[in-house]
Amino acid sequence: MRRSFTKGSVATLLAVTLAVAVAAATPAGRTPAAAAQASGCPAIMTTDEVSVGMTGTGLSVVQGRDPVSFDAEVLGILTGFPLPGRKVVIAELSGPPLNQAGGVWFGASGSPVYMDDPVTGEEELLGAVAFGFSFGPSNLAGLTPAEDMDDLLDPGASTALTGAEKVALPRALRAQVAARAGVAPAQIGSLVRLKTPLSVSGLGVRGMRQLQRAIDRQDLPFVPYAGGAASASSAAAADLEAGGNFAAALSLGDVTAAGIGTTTFVCFGQAVAFGHPFAFTGKTTLAARAADAITIARDPVFSPFKLANVAENAGTVKEDRIAGIRANLGEGPATIPVQTLVTDLDRGNMRDGQSDVVLEEFLPFLVFEHTFTNIDATIDRIGPGNSEVHWTIEGTRAGGAPWALTHTNHYASPFDISFESVFEVSDFVSILSSFTAEPIHITSVDLTKVDVEEAFEAYRLSKVLVWNGRDFVKKDVVRRRPGGSVLMRAVLRPEHEASPVNLDLLLRVPANARRSGFIEVRGGGSLFGETPCFFEDGEGECGESEPATFDALLSKLSGVPRNDQVTARLQLGEPARTRAKAVEQVDAIVQGERMIGFRLIRG
Repeated sequence: MRRSFTKGSVATLLAVTLAVAVAAATPAGRTPAAAAQASGCPAIMTTDEVSVGMTGTGLSVVQGRDPVSFDAEVLGILTGFPLPGRKVVIAELSGPPLNQAGGVWFGASGSPVYMDDPVTGEEELLGAVAFGFSFGPSNLAGLTPAEDMDDLLDPGASTALTGAEKVALPRALRAQVAARAGVAPAQIGSLVRLKTPLSVSGLGVRGMRQLQRAIDRQDLPFVPYAGGAASASSAAAADLEAGGNFAAALSLGDVTAAGIGTTTFVCFGQAVAFGHPFAFTGKTTLAARAADAITIARDPVFSPFKLANVAENAGTVKEDRIAGIRANLGEGPATIPVQTLVTDLDRGNMRDGQSDVVLEEFLPFLVFEHTFTNIDATIDRIGPGNSEVHWTIEGTRAGGAPWALTHTNHYASPFDISFESVFEVSDFVSILSSFTAEPIHITSVDLTKVDVEEAFEAYRLSKVLVWNGRDFVKKDVVRRRPGGSVLMRAVLRPEHEASPVNLDLLLRVPANARRSGFIEVRGGGSLFGETPCFFEDGEGECGESEPATFDALLSKLSGVPRNDQVTARLQLGEPARTRAKAVEQVDAIVQGERMIGFRLIRG
C-alpha cells in the first residue's frame, strides 16, 4: 500500500566518515521543482507496487544548482540488501547527462526517481539513486526505496546496523542487467554503494596526498578532490530542493571537508539525502550545506564524479542511517574553532587562520592538517628549521565545568619543519578527546604563537659525567646515602655548530629513600620523550594506562617537558616512581638519553 511521509522527531549525537553519488540529467518536459514537492511532502510508491519495465524520470544536478531530469526504467528488485529485510530497485538510467558523463557518477547519491501510479496516474517518489556496479562505469544503478527513506523522519524506526558492502545479483536479474550493460553475466560483478566525492579545501598537494593514503589504507568509499573553502559564519539558510546538491560537512573554514550528494526530498522542515549512510552512526551532528556543482569529471576506468564547491548553510544533519541522512533545515550546528597565528621570522610573513570542526571526532585530524598547511602557506617552502609553538586547548567536563590546558614547546627538523611542528598538539587533542572516565568536550584549540625560522639548531646528548669531588668523570653506577646529592654534567654535541655545551644538573636523594634504582638523563626532544602513549592501546608498549581522573590527565599533560630541556630523574624501586628531578633548558631541542645505575648506601 502507498503511504505518505509523516513528520518525525529530532535526535542528536555524533558520527564520521562519508557517503556516495549517482545519476544526472538534462531538461525534460517537466518542471523539476514541481516534480518533487512544490508544496508539502511527496507521495511515495512502495516496492510492492513496482513492476519490471516501469519507466519514470529522475532529478539531479550536473552544473550549478538547478536540477535537470533523466530517464529511468525498472529492471528488477533485489531483496536482502543492504540489510536483511531491505530491498534495492535495479534500474537503468538514460539521457544526455548520462551520455556526457559516461555513466552514473559519484555525487548523485540521493537523486530522486519518480514513477506514475499505473492506476491513478499520480506521480510518486519511487526511491533515490544510491548504488552502482563494481564492473566499472555504466548507466545501471540501485535505488534505495522511498518507503525506507520515510523512516528517516522517525529516528526510532531505524537502527544503525552494519550493512553488507556488496551483494551478487540473482541469476535471472544478473542476466537482464548484463544484457542492458552489453557485457557477459560473469562480468557484472556486485552491487556496491556509490563512492562519495569528498570536497576538501586548504590541504595543498602534500595534505591531499596524506588524505588519499589514509583513505586507501582504510578502504573508505571516498573520492577526495581539492574544493573551495566555506565559512562557518554563513548566516543565510539555503533553500534545498529535491534533486538539488547536498553537502554534509565535517569541518568548515580554511580546511573545509564535506561529502557531496543529492537531496531526495524536503518535508516538514527536514531534508533527506544520499539514499545511503554517510558514516552509518545513527544520530550525528554534521553541517548541512548547499553546494555549487562545477562539472562531472569523466573517468572511463572507474566512475565519473561530481566536482562541487561547498556553499552556504542549510541546517544540521541529525540522522545517519542505512537509507540515507536527514537534516533539520535552518540553523547550522555549533562548531569548534581551531585558530593559528603563524609567523615566518625570516621574512616577516604572518597568517591568521581558522578552521571550524563540526564533528568532534574529526578534531585531531583537523588540528594536524589545519596547522600543517597554515605553516606551509606562511613560510612558502618545504625544508629545515626551528619553531616555537604555544597553544591553549579549552573545553568542558562533567556538569559543564570549564577546563584549559596551555603548553609551549620548541621543535626542529633538518628536513620538514612544518611536519615536525604539529604532531604534539594533535596528540594532546586526541588524548583529551578520547578520555573515557568522564564526558569531556573540547570547545576550542588556539595556537596563539607559531614562530618558524629557517635555521636548524639541535643538540644530541653525547655523555653524562658525575662529580666525584674533584672532577666530572664517567660512572656506570653512583652510590649515595639518603639525603645526599648527585651532581652531573650533561655534555651536548650541537648538530648546527662545532662547540659542545655543558649543562650541570643536581639531584638530591630523598631523606626517606629506602631502595636503589637508576638515574635517567634525557633530552626533551628524544625519540622516547614524555608525551603519554596510553591513548593508543589503553596499555601500549610504553606500559602507561589512562589516568583514573581527568585532573590526573591534565596534570600528566602539563608535566610534559619542553623539547629544549634536559631532564635528570632519580627513580627508586619501580621505574614509574620518580623520587627526584632536575631540569635545565638550552636554546635548541635536545635528543638522546643516558642511564646511570643508583645504589642506596644504608647505615
